[in-house]
Amino acid sequence: MRIVLTGGGTGGHIIPFEPIVEALRTQFMERGKSLPKWLDPETLELVFVGVVTPEVSDLFSRYSVPVRNVPSGKLRRYASGQNIIDILFRVPIGILRALIVIWQLMPDVIISKGGYGSLPIVLAAMVYRIPVLVHESDVVPGAANSLLFRFAAAITVGYAHTLQSMSRWVKKSYLTGTPARSQLRNLSATDGKRAFGIPENEFVLLVFGGSQGAQQLNEALLKILPRLIPDVAIIHVTGEEHFNSVSTVAKEILGHSPRQDLYQVHGYLKNNMLLALAAADAIVSRAGATTLSELAAARKPALLIPLANAAQDHQRKNAQLFEAAGAALVLDPTNMGMNLFEQNIRRLISHDQLRQTLIKNLAQLDAPEAARKIAGMAFNLAQGLRPSAGKK
Repeated sequence: MRIVLTGGGTGGHIIPFEPIVEALRTQFMERGKSLPKWLDPETLELVFVGVVTPEVSDLFSRYSVPVRNVPSGKLRRYASGQNIIDILFRVPIGILRALIVIWQLMPDVIISKGGYGSLPIVLAAMVYRIPVLVHESDVVPGAANSLLFRFAAAITVGYAHTLQSMSRWVKKSYLTGTPARSQLRNLSATDGKRAFGIPENEFVLLVFGGSQGAQQLNEALLKILPRLIPDVAIIHVTGEEHFNSVSTVAKEILGHSPRQDLYQVHGYLKNNMLLALAAADAIVSRAGATTLSELAAARKPALLIPLANAAQDHQRKNAQLFEAAGAALVLDPTNMGMNLFEQNIRRLISHDQLRQTLIKNLAQLDAPEAARKIAGMAFNLAQGLRPSAGKK
């Protein structure tokens, strides 16, 4: 049995494949013997096909999943000569390349996590009549997925609210939740603090801006760093391109502070992000769907500052859903004054009852069975069966 995985554009489109790969392998162990012979029930072969970045290569190599590169173009929401290059060259080349690679692999089913990197592969699957499962993590469907829904055999979503805007595809849409890495539910705060050399009695604030970092969050944190560091230990993930500038400024700001070692700055935590999440008593972050699914899984109270110019304003809509559920504090990115930013952080770190309430409500948004449901639906599609995952 062969399954192709695709998606890409940001880390949020890739990270959920970790629990999905684990679930697919578990399902195969449980269901392999009952699969029809034409699916080759003796072997499960997983292949990632899409835009291969160093991050993609690293993730799938850890799970022994081979990757095949297929270029794809990105439609930017601002004037750029790259739009013309992508539309005229990268997209057509990507589609041709996808037609060749998918013909060579001829998978039984394709699982797409969305993003512009998935477009050529799903279009190729349509040509070869290969069933495709498309997953949408955000409250508001992304542009790529909105286009690809018409070609999907099944659509899974992270939130029930998303289904309200998908009446056109209601017959093939299912609520599964968004997969989060299973280790998040097993790591303790002690595990995380020990990994970062932070005393167990310290309150830890984790600040990060997603897979690409966030300059706005970096600058805002540096402005209030001298006033925060006496009260909390801070793990600050800046994004690789901002690391040098942030670490230089932070060193100047903290000077000879006796607690300067309790401010830790990292460009990107490749393998230790799970431990950083475990170590955190509170978090400041953007509101990407994958980030939110992991906050829910780890039960981490957070201050969300959505990316102001995100496509379809999806981060703001994600954050609003968590705020309405009483599962996070939210600060408007256009109202990021230094005093207001600090007030919201202090509200989060100083009120134990507030954090406990957020943690309780986060549990209602966790979807521990999401990866298993998606894997099960993929197996059904491969057999030509109707998918079933608790349709809402």
